[in-house]
Amino acid sequence: TQDEEYEELVMDTVEGGTITAAVFGIVKGMVGPAVLYLPRGFATSGYGVAIPAMLLATSSYLYCSTRLLQCWKIESEKIHLRAEKMEEVQRLLGDINHLYGSVEIESSQSVESQKKIELGPTLLTYPELARRAFGEYAFLISGGIAAMQFGVCLTYLIFVPQNLSESARAFGIDVPKQVLLVAMLVIVIPLSWIRDIRKLTPINIVATIFIMFGLASVIFIALFDSDGLRDTHAVERGLELNLVQEIVRLPALKDTWYLFIGTSFFCFEGSITLLVPLQEAVYKREDRERFSSVNNKVITSIVSFYVIFATICWASFGNSVQTALTASLPRGSLSTMVQVAYSIAVIFTFPLQAFPALEVVTRRHDSKESDGEHKFKRDVTASAIICFLGLVAVIAIDYLGNVVSLLGSLVGIPIALIYPPLMHNILVRGSSKTTRIMNYCLAGVGLCAATASSYTTIVSWDRGVEG
Repeated sequence: TQDEEYEELVMDTVEGGTITAAVFGIVKGMVGPAVLYLPRGFATSGYGVAIPAMLLATSSYLYCSTRLLQCWKIESEKIHLRAEKMEEVQRLLGDINHLYGSVEIESSQSVESQKKIELGPTLLTYPELARRAFGEYAFLISGGIAAMQFGVCLTYLIFVPQNLSESARAFGIDVPKQVLLVAMLVIVIPLSWIRDIRKLTPINIVATIFIMFGLASVIFIALFDSDGLRDTHAVERGLELNLVQEIVRLPALKDTWYLFIGTSFFCFEGSITLLVPLQEAVYKREDRERFSSVNNKVITSIVSFYVIFATICWASFGNSVQTALTASLPRGSLSTMVQVAYSIAVIFTFPLQAFPALEVVTRRHDSKESDGEHKFKRDVTASAIICFLGLVAVIAIDYLGNVVSLLGSLVGIPIALIYPPLMHNILVRGSSKTTRIMNYCLAGVGLCAATASSYTTIVSWDRGVEG
């Protein structure tokens, strides 16, 4: 059948394709350096805001991701229906050519080649669905995704110098963060010139291993090796508090609570854009049908881990915990290893994070341009953009928390909360009136939240400084 042939084609062209591979993709897209920003977010907002904000952001994200997958289902069915009709037309044309004495071999080859083309439907991605929904205005979504990815790269350029500067102090060496930033640029700019994303696979695997090691080590240190970082006020009163007592004493509300609104949505920056390609890559029909529920369960589990992780680290490292969490670890060999490992992981993740955005910005528009000319222009453009990000990083080197919050508010909320429900109202025309009203309401709430949180982050910028 048509579906079976398409499944075979996808199995041949897509690496992975099972529901298990999709789960790993969801985890990889969700769990990254951003998890380290949460303890600082909890500390600046209080658990009375942070935990409800995470729950609200998660429920809103899951609602919108479900709507996005419904858009994918409708458009995917259209593609398959079009392919079936085209195959039927080609079969009829082949029969006519055979009856009228046309060369059967040429006809057969033509039909077969056309069939291969039609069986490989347009790859559905978030930007492609946006193009089908919004037409010429889809550039706002593509531009927003590119801006978000460049913004994440900006946080990397701040995160690594903070990390390495702290690890250098463990050896009695005081290296300015700006110097370490320049050294990082020297490494990541040549890596950004790589055009074949498959060449990044080995360093991506190394980065994943280092991130897992770093997370496990941070949890170990927070649970068993952070006695020297307990609340100094409690120490002055002669109180020996264990971790549970520290958690109970955490404040419910801080006067900088609004900074966490954007941070809560920044956590989903890598998930929403990967959602449709991961669904597209699942080739078995039964797995496709349950992908949405699997995605919801995986995301819910990860967010639950995030809340526990952030609370434990906040209680262990105190209210002075930095946005770059690993820079707040107590001095010691394990802490230094974690700081170096996480820095290497982030450096290796940088080119993979920047790749899709660079492809959007440097897309070839002149068909007459040679490959060599295009590669040269792409490399120059990539280098210029990363140098510009480096310049911004120098200015915002002590404001990583603010950068994360602003990115989540200004770019993350529209991508995760505003566009998907609006796309659903346009593409899924058979949806109920109640669903359409809910979609409009959620998009409106997202617009208000993005505007308010962006404004408050900007006007109170100096309150988020980190020494």
